[in-house]
Amino acid sequence: MDLKIYILFWQAFLAGLALGAASGPVGVFLILRRDSLLPHALTHVAFTGVALGFLLHGAPLPLTLLVTVLAAFAVMHIREKAGIYEDTAVGILAGLGLALAVVLASLARSYDVRLLTYLFGNILVITPEEAFLALGLALLILLTLARFWEALLFVSFDEESARASGLRVKLLKLLLALLTALLVVIGMRLIGLLLISALMVIPGAAALEVARSFRQSLWFSALFGTLSVAGGLVLSVLLDLPPSGAIVLFSGFIFLGGFLVRRTVV
Repeated sequence: MDLKIYILFWQAFLAGLALGAASGPVGVFLILRRDSLLPHALTHVAFTGVALGFLLHGAPLPLTLLVTVLAAFAVMHIREKAGIYEDTAVGILAGLGLALAVVLASLARSYDVRLLTYLFGNILVITPEEAFLALGLALLILLTLARFWEALLFVSFDEESARASGLRVKLLKLLLALLTALLVVIGMRLIGLLLISALMVIPGAAALEVARSFRQSLWFSALFGTLSVAGGLVLSVLLDLPPSGAIVLFSGFIFLGGFLVRRTVV
């Protein structure tokens, strides 16, 4: 193997492992809050940021990060102030985000391969800067969860009791939304906007199938996320498959295995 190709593969591999390790635990909290559609909605909004970057002839990544974070905060605010159901707020955000993205992409005349790289991703062609950014943000997310996981768990199960105990519930919900937005932006180049939400939800769901405690579910979700990336990349190289699709399909096999194990044991 050529040295340059070897280096590119390993930088993609490490960045993908970091993404998988961070995505799983965040997904566990989203599932427990019955908020697993939030990352799906944020991918639509992130698409708007990418299209806006093309329209303004700027770097899509900073604009996408800004737009996605603001959208995550906006959906939390809409839920609190408008008093509508959570899935309704997410549905509104997803629809408007995608509609705006289509309009902006048309104005920018960017319906080309550049746009497809953000929709479908390709972890094997990311730049060193993107790999370091993924590693850094994933580490930040994991450190944040290590610091606040107990408070986030309390809020996920019983907001009223958490509020009565003195926890700043709104800030904690915004924190979870922020972490979700960061993962969407990290994953758009590695996995693609169409599939990153699956990598956030499926390993977490698999972990909840087999874990015997919440702490264990966090460890299992991180493990399953990294295994999904590692296994998917190996399959993509051996069978010449699209890396993003192979990674998510591998996570689906892990979930199926956890599902069968739980039914067999019980």
